[in-house]
Amino acid sequence: MPAGPDPFEPRLRSRLSMFWRSRCFLILLFALALSMLAGCGLSPDWPQMSIATATAVSISVPPNKAFIPSAEAQYTDNMRHSGVTSYSLASLPAGAILPPAPSGASERGVTLLLDARTTIPGELYRRGSQPQPAILMLGANVSAWGALPQQLSQAGFVVLALQVESTTPASQVDLMLQSLIAIPGVNAGAIGIAGEARSADLAMLACSVNTLCDALALFSPTSRATLLNMMPSFGARPLWLASSRNDSESYAAAMALSQAASGPAQFIEGAGGRGAAMLNAQTDLADQLVAFFALHLKDG
Repeated sequence: MPAGPDPFEPRLRSRLSMFWRSRCFLILLFALALSMLAGCGLSPDWPQMSIATATAVSISVPPNKAFIPSAEAQYTDNMRHSGVTSYSLASLPAGAILPPAPSGASERGVTLLLDARTTIPGELYRRGSQPQPAILMLGANVSAWGALPQQLSQAGFVVLALQVESTTPASQVDLMLQSLIAIPGVNAGAIGIAGEARSADLAMLACSVNTLCDALALFSPTSRATLLNMMPSFGARPLWLASSRNDSESYAAAMALSQAASGPAQFIEGAGGRGAAMLNAQTDLADQLVAFFALHLKDG
């Protein structure tokens, strides 16, 4: 049986006709748009885009000005205080301990710089420029020594009297000795130490382990057991001791040290007082100490 006409064929043909007409219309619009772009001077291939470019802008910046004075300006009379060369300090080796520096507190006032955090005040007595033996004096108050430092200075000693605390370690006394021998004119081969009361114990401990110490003088030492333990290290170096009988603690310590000494030892029984205060109670005590240091540091 022959097939009849397809009922959908006319509708399909109608839709295909509309599709091609629409396609032709779009092509016509695109061609018209290209012609318009060409008329505006743009490329028909790709639309041109603006590209950002760097532009050099000149900015007026005043140059930094550094003031460099001339040699004449640097060395005029009113600027000579800016620096002074010390040949005695310049001759010291690297890392050496500096000698005492004037503090301005008094005519003889000095300051020792032991490290970045520790300074020690004191007084320095020095006469002449020839090499002299030196005495390091340790006490809670420099003024308590009275005229003794000056008397030692007049006898031919460089004297450095320092104010130390009861908690000062013996290792810092080593630095004080190094500072003392750095003073121009000090004979480093003839060094004595004097200490009073608590500082007498410190002087004994420091002298026992430091070979710079050649003679030791103690006013009223107190720590009997501790100091006796240090006597083997102290050896046969000269020892001078002074204590008051009414100061039982100190008297027992001084007596025991004098008996344990293996070298020259002199024990003086004071008339009263403790430490440097004994100098006020017994006027000839200072003379005896000066004679002791002169015998062992100058004549010995």
